[in-house]
Parts: sequence; structure tokens; C-alpha cells
Amino acid sequence: MTERTARATRASNTPPSATNGKTHTSPAIRPAVPPVKRARRSTAIEGAPANAHDRKREQILDVAVNLFFKHGYAGTTIADIADKLGVTKPFVYYYFENKEDLFETLTWEASNACMTALHFPTTDKRRAIEKLREGLTRLVLANIKHLKAGTFYYRETGILRAPFLRKLRVLGRRFHTDLSTLLEAGQREGDLEFDNAKLTALKIGSVVGFMYAWYRPAGPIGATEMAERLCSTMLRMAGAKAGPRTATKTAPASKENNGPRKVGRPKGSGKRASA
Repeated sequence: MTERTARATRASNTPPSATNGKTHTSPAIRPAVPPVKRARRSTAIEGAPANAHDRKREQILDVAVNLFFKHGYAGTTIADIADKLGVTKPFVYYYFENKEDLFETLTWEASNACMTALHFPTTDKRRAIEKLREGLTRLVLANIKHLKAGTFYYRETGILRAPFLRKLRVLGRRFHTDLSTLLEAGQREGDLEFDNAKLTALKIGSVVGFMYAWYRPAGPIGATEMAERLCSTMLRMAGAKAGPRTATKTAPASKENNGPRKVGRPKGSGKRASA
């Protein structure tokens, strides 16, 4: 046994207490073990829901939409939003690039929800009036859900960036195309009666365009009932018959007509409707 080997053997047999709790190993005989690659530490809190990020983002949007609606874009700052949330400004900036990004996010979510309500896949072979009834109901419910943010497009058009405005206008054109297509199909199928599809589509669009001026979520008419009432109103504007025609002859419908139910006259009649 060489002297170096003897020293190594003595060192390995020395108890930890004799070396201040540490075991020393001679560098000359330390085994060549490849380093263990540590797993990257997750930033998520153990046990926290996977959508915690989305919930915090939605909290920011919920506060921001009320401030923007009440004070306008110019009258609202990131500091105002952070103060209302009880957080610092960097917390808001972590989720949104700037105030413009936050405002456009709200505007897009509202516009997209409303302007796509009447879009149906080509595989949907139902009668046009059935799809129209479903789509108009969705349209009203979307306007109620985004009652405040839905006004940002035409209240703050001047501060929206040109590329973003172009995207919104594309949405608007698609909405009127979808609506006109359904109206024309319903007329061909004998369920609707009107003179001009484009004019009828504009009239129907104006019904929900003014909702922010008179509808109150805490009022006596809930969202579901309001959607049913306004849907009936808009279908009558399109000349909807008592029911869809079928190939089978049925007994003549009753001539009794209770007339349209009154929903309430919009107060903001001087303001233009949403595009």
C-alpha cells in the first residue's frame, strides 16, 4: 500500500465528528461522476389552479373596463387601475404592454363576441330563420355581457391605432354580410318578408347598438328575458311569419295578434350605433 492510498483510507474511515461534521475525500481518488442536471424550478405555486394567470388578467380587465367607461381613455391611467386593484404598476405591466394594449384588448373582446354572433358553419343545414333566431339571441346576450366595453369603438375611435381599426371594420363588414345572408335565405325559404336586405340588416343592428344607453343589468328584466324580447322584435323587423313554412299543410293560424311587447325606448337616440 502506497502512502497516498493509506492517507485516503484513513480519511474515509474518519467519523464526521472528527472533522467538524464534514467528510473529506482526497481529490486524487474522487470518482468521476458526471454532474447531475437540476430540473428547472417551476414558477407556478404548487396546488394553484393552472388558470391563475388568466384569473389575474381578468381581474385587471374587470377593473379597467369600469374606469375606462366612467372616465374615458384619457381620464384613466395605469396607476388608477393599479390603485383600484391594490397592486403596483409593474403588476399590470406584466400582463399588458401599456394602457393602449389594455384598452384595445377590451375593445376587441367585446367587438369579436358581438360581431361573430351570427356566423354559422356551412355544415349547419338548418333553416335560416332558426339560425337567425339563435344568432340574434347570442347577439343580445353578447351585448349585455360587454355592455361597457362595447361602446369603446365609437366613443374612443380617435385613440385606436389604424391597424386595429381596420381589424374592427373587417369584423363589422363580416357581421353585416352574415346577417344579410341569413335574411336573404330566410326570405327565399318563405319565412321572412322585407324589401331590402341591407336596410333591414342596418335596422336590426341599430337595436342592440343603443343598449348601453337604456339597459340596466340590475333592472327588472334579466339578460335571458331581454334577449328573447329583443330577438322577437328584430325578427318582426325582418317580417318573420308566425312560423316557418313546411311542405305539410296545417290548419290556418289564428289571426289574433297581441302586438309587439314594449321593451323601452332608447334614450341615446342622438348617438350613432355601433358599427
